[in-house]
Amino acid sequence: MNISMRQLLALRPRLADQTLLDYITLANIAPTPGLVSTPHLRQLWCCSQPMVSRRLAALKAAGLVDVTRGAGGYHIHHVTTLDPLHQ
Repeated sequence: MNISMRQLLALRPRLADQTLLDYITLANIAPTPGLVSTPHLRQLWCCSQPMVSRRLAALKAAGLVDVTRGAGGYHIHHVTTLDPLHQ
């Protein structure tokens, strides 16, 4: 992921800080498509499985990630590269 601090700050009026932090985390741990385990996300985000599900749903609703639930985790199909100047 190659997004500047200025770009992240420009997104704050549109996205919750938690969603931005979750996006940064996911973009760093899943830069290519693949499975990310639920226990790994729970550990990174220090939360329960239902909260992991809600946080990924928020990322998906914001159009930041294409994700589906799989056995033992979530299949990350694509993490969007953000360009706040064109949103």
